[in-house]
Amino acid sequence: MTEAPETAPSDLFREQLLDAMLGIAPETGWTMAGMDRAAKAAGLSEGQVLLATPHGVTDLLEAFGARAAKAAGARLRAEDIASMKVRARVRAGVKAWLGALDPHKAAVKRAAGTPANLLTGPKGLWAAADAIWTALGDKSTDFNWYTKRTVLSGVLGSTLAAWIGTDDEAEVDAFLDRRIENVMQFEKLKGQVKDAFAKAPNPMDFFGQRK
Repeated sequence: MTEAPETAPSDLFREQLLDAMLGIAPETGWTMAGMDRAAKAAGLSEGQVLLATPHGVTDLLEAFGARAAKAAGARLRAEDIASMKVRARVRAGVKAWLGALDPHKAAVKRAAGTPANLLTGPKGLWAAADAIWTALGDKSTDFNWYTKRTVLSGVLGSTLAAWIGTDDEAEVDAFLDRRIENVMQFEKLKGQVKDAFAKAPNPMDFFGQRK
């Protein structure tokens, strides 16, 4: 039986600091002053905070994104998605991610306006997209692996902006459905273009240069 790897002290400190920061960020924003308050609330020393977050707020925001992505993946794996079509699976994935963020919506709003989030935000979206596709059973290893996560990152980012701007879940759901429909139409068009090129005669045949 393989034993589970021990959690590094720095990871434990970071999680403790993040727990405290999520309650403080709505008031202070994701700032160093807020982190200082969070460290005191969590009972962490200056050395422990430095070990956990050597890059300050940036590390904490990245940890928040990773936590939400992990929670979304776990929720999807617990759901019965085997019988769902791709469209429904993707929708369930985005909803699972928003569900993980929802208890901390005020903190997410403050994160959206944090300069450090310009760096960590895309990482959080990519981590969420990867966690969702992995939980959905994606087996691709070629270029499709990247395109799926890139496209889903775009859906997550735009839907997150809509979610931040309203408390109307039906409005967010309608926006998400439109974004997914746009993606599905694009994928359909891309497939048609690919088929058209595959069936088109090779231009070199007209010049007698292909043997």
